[in-house]
Amino acid sequence: MFDIILRNLSQRKIRTALTIFGIGLGIFAVIVMGSMSENFNQTFETSFALTADKIRVFGSSGVFGGSVTTSKAAEVRKVPGVHDAYGLLMAPLEEGGGMSFGGNQVIGLPPEKSNTVLGPVQVKEGRDLVRGDRYVTVIGSSIATQYDIGVGDRIEIQDKYFTVVGELEYTGSFFDASAAIPLDIAQDVYDMGNMVSMIFAIPEEGVDGDLLAKRIKLSVDGVDTLSPSELEEEAKQGLMIFSVITVSAAVLAAIIGGLSVMNTMLMSVMERTKEFGILKAMGAERRDILLMTVGEAAIMGLLGGLLGLACGWVAVFGINLWLAEKGIVLFLITPRLVAIAMLFAILLGTLSGIYPALRATGMSPMEALRYE
Repeated sequence: MFDIILRNLSQRKIRTALTIFGIGLGIFAVIVMGSMSENFNQTFETSFALTADKIRVFGSSGVFGGSVTTSKAAEVRKVPGVHDAYGLLMAPLEEGGGMSFGGNQVIGLPPEKSNTVLGPVQVKEGRDLVRGDRYVTVIGSSIATQYDIGVGDRIEIQDKYFTVVGELEYTGSFFDASAAIPLDIAQDVYDMGNMVSMIFAIPEEGVDGDLLAKRIKLSVDGVDTLSPSELEEEAKQGLMIFSVITVSAAVLAAIIGGLSVMNTMLMSVMERTKEFGILKAMGAERRDILLMTVGEAAIMGLLGGLLGLACGWVAVFGINLWLAEKGIVLFLITPRLVAIAMLFAILLGTLSGIYPALRATGMSPMEALRYE
């Protein structure tokens, strides 16, 4: 049976090649768009894991509303169950840059809390910030690569020059694209007065983060909170929307490729109507013809999937290699994505061949033999 399928495919080389190319193009889109979604998901998961124990406290006007001051951290520390609390100022590193997910950012933090804030990430070279530091910074690996700087070099932030005293190890999280500087200096260069973007509250050991977040909200005037579980839920919803948008475009391209398989198989069935009639007259069962026709479609789906996977991997590798010079990683091909793409390609080919196969098996031997 398998040799017959291969022979049938090889007899129509151009048509088979174009069909495989159509499937391959769709799977290429799945790989490229899917790998972008996988990278964003992994970055979030890693970032969340590094800060999962902290409660976000911000002004009642909303996250980054700029309405919470450093003095609120002292009030938060007095709430029963809070082990520690400190303010952070988040701002874009580049002039005119935004606080978009994955963008370079400055983290203004109390120098004495540097190990607490950056503690989950090891310092690859140099040291953390310490009390008394002024115009110095600890940078993430992506910024070090993008700006081609290291310990002892200087980087410009808001028209001020900061000396790099530490470089963090690569983590695949937002820490890679951050530059930590003393909080009072950050407030000065960004003209924020005593305002901070948010306050991080660390629960005491054994204290439930969700309950403590509600307690802080009730105990401290003018603030709202975001517990670790609430942050995870909100972020996952945002990532889900992004994934749906990117993957939907890729799936649409793949479905178009599936329609090309169906068109090819329908033409093949029409051209081989007499052949099917002869096979049935010789005793071939409907199952045999069904398997042969669907098998052809499935193999084209498999070959198209392999083609799309190979081309997608080359494209993703090349773009990541080019972006690496800027300290950016945009795509991530995971075993899960590869498995989904290949399974989708095979199923798409198989399902696209079912209707032509049923049409082929539905004809009587006499009707097929009389077909012109």
